[in-house]
Amino acid sequence: MSAETTSSGKPFVHYHSAHCESGVTLALFRDKGVEISEAMIFGIGSGIFFGHLPFVKWVGLPISTFRSQPGAVFRKAGKRLGAEFITRRFRNPQKGMDELRRVLKTGQIVGLTTNIYWLSYFPNRFRFQFNGHNIIVLCEIENGFRVSDPVLDHPVDCLTEDLERARFAHGPLEPHGFMYYPQSVSQNPDIRLACIKGMRDTCNMMLRIPLPIFGIRGIRSLAKRIIRMPDKIGFHEACRHLANVVRMQEEVGTGGAGFRFMYAAFLQEAADLFGSDELAQLSQEMTAIGDIWREFAVVSARIIKQRGQSEDNFGKAGGLMLICAGREEEFFKTLNTVVRNLKA
Repeated sequence: MSAETTSSGKPFVHYHSAHCESGVTLALFRDKGVEISEAMIFGIGSGIFFGHLPFVKWVGLPISTFRSQPGAVFRKAGKRLGAEFITRRFRNPQKGMDELRRVLKTGQIVGLTTNIYWLSYFPNRFRFQFNGHNIIVLCEIENGFRVSDPVLDHPVDCLTEDLERARFAHGPLEPHGFMYYPQSVSQNPDIRLACIKGMRDTCNMMLRIPLPIFGIRGIRSLAKRIIRMPDKIGFHEACRHLANVVRMQEEVGTGGAGFRFMYAAFLQEAADLFGSDELAQLSQEMTAIGDIWREFAVVSARIIKQRGQSEDNFGKAGGLMLICAGREEEFFKTLNTVVRNLKA
């Protein structure tokens, strides 16, 4: 971690985080004097999810997401922890930049959703078209802004034109200059009630959305599609589609196995908070599920690079995903039952 100051001269401590939006939300709460872990923010904000969106394309291929929609973690965590917050989108880039400057002058730090490709403080090899990267702007400096990016080890500077491009980039899930920050935060939030609401909402999202592209239904649907891919679109094209799923899982900020491990950490904290052996056991189960997701990624990489054994094929990769679907379905059904018996 490293120390910085905001426009008002207030000290700001930069922390490296596991995920950008939960890290930004954590920093915004800490700036208001509330100490809470990133795992708690992620769980209370119902960050874990799954969706396969064949109608939304990234580099010409369907998007798979292992997390809730961008902005949802901040919005839900803020509401459940008793915060009053502001969110804004803009059609006009100049108005968006003017509003950012206005808010910064009040001493408030600001969360932004950006396209990582235009953030020039990243080396070229790490920049790609992705409209869901979250950062915090601390203050305006000469020719740019001081930025706390939670995936980096220390604050960095970003040129004004680069930040504007990143905020108003085009493509899937355009950010439209999205900015967000809390006006006030309860200094004594009801963490137990917030955890219950977050877990209940997560169970509903994973189990009860009737569309076959979301939640457990979405995992099963994609798994079956992966198994059939080589016969339907050919081996080479199937590898492109499979590589994009793995990229979304392991490289892009949509999370995959890493989000399963974060949710396991949240459940362990919740188990300690409630004194619940059931939540502790579910934490271990979610860690095991995350391991299977990682095995899926490894097997898929061998298929794509054609370096595996004969048993490393699309049937095995899709089969591992079906195992994840089955395990997660039982997991969230059990969690839903456990939550009903918890008392705030």
